[in-house]
Amino acid sequence: MKKIIKNNYKILIGIIIGIVIISVSIVYAESTMIDSEEVTYDNEATHETVTNVQEAIDELYERSGLHKDEWKEEDLNGNDPVITGDLIPVEIKPNGDVYYANKHSEWYNYSEKRWANAVILNEGKKETYSVGQKINENDINGYFVWIPRYKYQVWHATSEDGAKDGTTLTNTNYSNSTTQALGQARLINIVFESKDTQKSTSVTKDGDWLTHPAFTLGKTELSGIWVGKFETGGNANNVLVKPNETSWRGANVKTFFEAGKKYNQTLDSHMMKNTEWGAIAYLSHSKYGIGTEVRINNNSEYKTGYSAAANTDQSSYTGEVGKSSETDKTQPYNTPTGYLASTTGNISGVYDMSGGAHEYMASYMDGNPKDSGFTNDSELAKEVSDGYIDKYPSDSSVTSYNKRILGDATGEMGPFYYYWDKDGIDKRYHNAWYADTSHFVDSSNPWFVRGGGCDNGVLAGQFNFSRDTGDANSYFGFRLVLSPTN
Repeated sequence: MKKIIKNNYKILIGIIIGIVIISVSIVYAESTMIDSEEVTYDNEATHETVTNVQEAIDELYERSGLHKDEWKEEDLNGNDPVITGDLIPVEIKPNGDVYYANKHSEWYNYSEKRWANAVILNEGKKETYSVGQKINENDINGYFVWIPRYKYQVWHATSEDGAKDGTTLTNTNYSNSTTQALGQARLINIVFESKDTQKSTSVTKDGDWLTHPAFTLGKTELSGIWVGKFETGGNANNVLVKPNETSWRGANVKTFFEAGKKYNQTLDSHMMKNTEWGAIAYLSHSKYGIGTEVRINNNSEYKTGYSAAANTDQSSYTGEVGKSSETDKTQPYNTPTGYLASTTGNISGVYDMSGGAHEYMASYMDGNPKDSGFTNDSELAKEVSDGYIDKYPSDSSVTSYNKRILGDATGEMGPFYYYWDKDGIDKRYHNAWYADTSHFVDSSNPWFVRGGGCDNGVLAGQFNFSRDTGDANSYFGFRLVLSPTN
């Protein structure tokens, strides 16, 4: 009797396996007939056509997702990319080719400096692609990079000005010296943490940990944010986030802000703010990123994703620029030179954080909307409360580094120095990390601007911060952020 039961069990298992294989095969065959395609398979690992029957079955099994759960990276502590709405996970090859990623395989790895990427396709195009397929560049509307939630270890917590109360914790000193003491840059210690764990908020001394503020949107705690891989291109009627696009410039802050909110309401899109910029900059300068300053986008035509050639002089202001056709001066994102303008030093990172267009932030000085297009401070109050705008004290001045928000990559980049650059036009404030421009908001220029411009040379960088009136400027653009919840 036992032998009969055992044999029947084996038969039952065999039948179940057979049904699974037949069912998967029928589903695939049906979709093949509908699409009028040959029964061939695109192997995701090699992107070669699979014709062997066993390989085809293996590929079907891989695509079915039955073999294992979605890929999760242990280091991220549960803050893996939120794929929802119009987002499609992708892997970008070194040459820039984009493939629909299989979420059941290792499509990102922050420990290896491979950040997760996703795209949003043009209307009606999402349904035409499946896992493993190469996505036509013309079908892509926007590229985005995942910044996972993290806490970081604060430095300069007891500043040279004696502040120890937890509100002005930074090195605020600046000097009128004609030379700068460089070498202050440090690798930023970062630990990814779940949104469900207790936030780290108490900072009183060097070495304390702070949950980065970019991952709290109003009253909502986020697992991370999707940030525009490139500066925003297109226009108010057709926003684009793509490489080799001309940056959208020449609009005031309100126009950019409204375009950001309109882009994709399901994914809670909005104009980038100062703290969100800081979250990218700090991650870039950790063991998970490039660990140094990214190279400047010196493309004089404001094309996104470009990088200065090694032989160009970027040692002062003004730096050497070049047109897209001048490959001896500037090169696109999908080249070894281009990778150096990415926050990871490879094609998976965020571009245009140094040079390109100056980027307006949704961040301003309290009570002073100035020329932004917003008519008064009360018009901004709800956006501030909801977390879409960073607000700074109303008594800020150009050197009010102690009024920064911890994590926004401004006041923590000190000490600061005030000296002439080679252009001889004016003295400027510079940080001690990479000599980037370091001008805080003030009453005349109450809106933050980040990154520097294409001709800014040494002044540009992911730690550059400056300010302006908020009005339309042919040098200024902005960047998108998506903050979906999970």
